[in-house]
Amino acid sequence: MNKEQEIRQRKLLRNWVITIGGFVVMQFIFVLIDGTFLEPNDGMLGNFANRIVEADWFVEWLIFYENPFFNIITVLAVLHIVFHGIKDLIRIRIWKKTAS
Repeated sequence: MNKEQEIRQRKLLRNWVITIGGFVVMQFIFVLIDGTFLEPNDGMLGNFANRIVEADWFVEWLIFYENPFFNIITVLAVLHIVFHGIKDLIRIRIWKKTAS
């Protein structure tokens, strides 16, 4: 393995550690705050986000916390991780093709 590939792998690993670590810390904070007086104001979501949070499919399938703000942020974070993972898998596949 050449030096450039090694640097890419380290950067990729560091990015994933930061992403997953940030998600875990965020979930830990949400669990601590959920159900207490420290919850953010629900009016901060806006009309579009409120319509999503109040939709039947969202309430039935994606309810993690009592606070809708935490639910929408968690769903967006999971989507970010999924898209980030797909992008990195494609990138790794391209690197392997060019290295061969």
